[in-house]
Amino acid sequence: MSRRPEGERTADGERAEQPVDSRARFTGRGWAFLGAGALCLLLATWLGRKDVLALALFLGAAPLFAALSLYVVKPRVLLKRGVAPALVTAGDSAVVRLRVRHRSRRGGSVSGAVAVHETVPEPLGGDRELSVETGGEPAAYTVRPRRRGVYALGPATVRVADPFGLAAELLDASERTSLHVAPDPVELPEISAHRLRESGTDPSRTAQPQPGPDNVTTREYRHGDPMRRVHWAASAKHGQLMVRQEDPRSTRRLTLLLDRDEASWPGERLWAGVLPSTVEFEWAVSFTAAVLEHLTQRETAVHALDASGDPLPRGGADDDDAAPARTRAAAVTDDGAEDARHGLARVRPEPAPGRTRDDPTADDRTADGRTADGRTATGRTATGGTADGRTAEDELADRFDRDGLVHPVLLVSGDLSAAAAERVLRGTQRAATGSAVLVTSSPGRGADRGPDGAGVLEAAGWSVVVVTASAAPEDAWAQLGSGSRTAGARR
Repeated sequence: MSRRPEGERTADGERAEQPVDSRARFTGRGWAFLGAGALCLLLATWLGRKDVLALALFLGAAPLFAALSLYVVKPRVLLKRGVAPALVTAGDSAVVRLRVRHRSRRGGSVSGAVAVHETVPEPLGGDRELSVETGGEPAAYTVRPRRRGVYALGPATVRVADPFGLAAELLDASERTSLHVAPDPVELPEISAHRLRESGTDPSRTAQPQPGPDNVTTREYRHGDPMRRVHWAASAKHGQLMVRQEDPRSTRRLTLLLDRDEASWPGERLWAGVLPSTVEFEWAVSFTAAVLEHLTQRETAVHALDASGDPLPRGGADDDDAAPARTRAAAVTDDGAEDARHGLARVRPEPAPGRTRDDPTADDRTADGRTADGRTATGRTATGGTADGRTAEDELADRFDRDGLVHPVLLVSGDLSAAAAERVLRGTQRAATGSAVLVTSSPGRGADRGPDGAGVLEAAGWSVVVVTASAAPEDAWAQLGSGSRTAGARR
């Protein structure tokens, strides 16, 4: 089967592909018929036999009529693709099912099997060739993504042939399906209480008392409750599954900031599916997922934000569309930890405020919001503000004021500049303490020096750990509050 022409990646990370040539073509069997017809024609001319001439005409005309029938009938196919589950964790498998309906121009169903060339990204195993029964059982294949991101499955090319297989036509089924792959969180070590307080990552409590047997209650199991919260003793007593429910007064809280400003991630670009990313940013996302998993399992409400004060995405692609980013809740508890982790499948480094990838003049904007040629800037200004004059640090400070975030802050960033560090400090000034894990993309500079923003944060009393993308996330976590700025490389 002919493959779909393939080109370079587009700006969205998808493969740039040329349209499929859908003209009817002879199959190998059709060319064999034509060759045999030509040979019979020569024999009929040499021998003078009319029966051989009739055979030659039949063999030559059959492929021509087959191609003409495809042109007249104009077959149409409807391809449906389903992915189960649509949200997976890196390392887990997902099953993709293809169902094809084949109809003629007059609307009648056509039975039989068709060949499908499915476009699959290389990290998921590459393109697949499948035979699908039209109107019957779907064909399926399995993918096992190893890296988080958003992967595009499709489009597909369907090969439709006449009943005798003498001519075939390629039909373009341009439907695409997305597979969201969440990072697989590593297990982080326990850190003693005094180390947590010194590092600024002590998940402070909203009130006394501390969690214990007196303020832990049980309730009936509800669909979606994590199995790790099942209270087995109470379940045995009541004869049904019961889960733990802690007194909300004993909830710990922490504010987790993931810096998505692409200026902080200047490393070599790689692709997380269709999302542009860097090695350092992928490390930061994995570390963020590990911290969310680690703390929410320990009855900690984590306010997961980016450096502009917007909550990190949750769940699938459409989960955040119902409400604006400013009004969405940012707190992640044990019940919502899985949705928060799956939302990390979609995060990517974003352009700096006031600059878009399609707006090269953003750096030339003046203080009044106009570009060098006099055009009015829209959206965010080059100074990091929005069209109404508010800056990113104002947005972050508003979030801290609105949600009452006086809890410790943990910042996960890359090559943080001194100016960006100052903005973070001003935006988080309500917080009692802070710490940061900075992923440097320049090993030659040495992690001992670190990004320029590291000194600014330390001068403000923050605990800073500088790592490279070769470090283990659990080592960086264990390094918080140790008094050392660097974490060792992964063995």
